[in-house]
Amino acid sequence: MPSNIETLSQQIVWKPIDADDGETPELFCSTEEQVLAVEAFLNTKLPQDYRWFLRNVGRRLIEDQRIEVRVNGISLEFLDWFRDAVDVLTFTMMASDVDDDGDARIPPNLVVMESGISRDLLLLDVSENNYGKVWYMNGYQGEKDWSGHNYEGLVLLADSFTELLEKIVQYEPN
Repeated sequence: MPSNIETLSQQIVWKPIDADDGETPELFCSTEEQVLAVEAFLNTKLPQDYRWFLRNVGRRLIEDQRIEVRVNGISLEFLDWFRDAVDVLTFTMMASDVDDDGDARIPPNLVVMESGISRDLLLLDVSENNYGKVWYMNGYQGEKDWSGHNYEGLVLLADSFTELLEKIVQYEPN
């Protein structure tokens, strides 16, 4: 699987790394320890394709015009960059924190891969039944009680992170 995700990652137009400003590819990639911290919080392993992406591409801005793709009726224009493992852990912890009323921003067993300026979320599922699926959540849903979680209000974008990147790469803008 990593070779497929690697090929797809190379086909996406990323903002160039500014070596003159001291940027290096390593600044954007997650360390193994950072990925393990995400997995420890989740109490499960991340899918291999996403794990590879965090370690080898990581936090990169997207400059690809194909990001205008619509998947299952959802425009991915909000997706301007993917987070690194530190951001993924921080955003996931904050969004999954249950308040005194039993409300949280996201259902359990979901990982925040991206949070747009409009609070739209790109979520990775690590639950047993939907492991690896990628969901979209509209930013206007707010917090709610997710006990008995049935994916109401979420839109399935892809069955895997690899499939999501395939949809971006294969999209032909008008």
